[in-house]
Amino acid sequence: MEGQSVFGRFLLIGEKVVSALCIFSLLLLTSLVCVQVFLRYVLRAPLMGIEELLLFPTTWLYLIGAIKASQEKNQIVARILEIFLKKQRSVYLLRMIAAVCSTVVLVWLVYWGYDYLKYLIRMEKVSPMLFIPMMYSESLVFISLVLITFYTIVEVRDNYVSFRDTPASRPAKKENA
Repeated sequence: MEGQSVFGRFLLIGEKVVSALCIFSLLLLTSLVCVQVFLRYVLRAPLMGIEELLLFPTTWLYLIGAIKASQEKNQIVARILEIFLKKQRSVYLLRMIAAVCSTVVLVWLVYWGYDYLKYLIRMEKVSPMLFIPMMYSESLVFISLVLITFYTIVEVRDNYVSFRDTPASRPAKKENA
């Protein structure tokens, strides 16, 4: 870790935090389902509202998973145009253009997410049965969009560096799907 830049360490810490939140959400979700099954089918005493509680870790797991996919560049992509490119440098240019387009769309979604966050704060929505503030799950929409945008900008930078550092004569390597 000594030779890493501050930015590299920042990305590594972000990756560990996102992984920890993902694991925590998954464990919480699994625990709540086990409690619900035990109470309902063993004790024959269902806990009212546990389905509502499940909403929170489910939402967190879904959105944090999207952040994790963006971090690891594991989003679902169709790299159809890359099949026709002959030079690796062209492949990186195409990926950079795609990431820039994604960034533009994400900035627009962050703007909408911010409006939604302001709406959540103003409305003070609560869950119907347990009266838990919905801010705990729905505010993550804005946070996740901001982080996905950040990691997409990092992807633009990485593709630019790859484009810049790849010799123009290098043939494109075909990736196995």
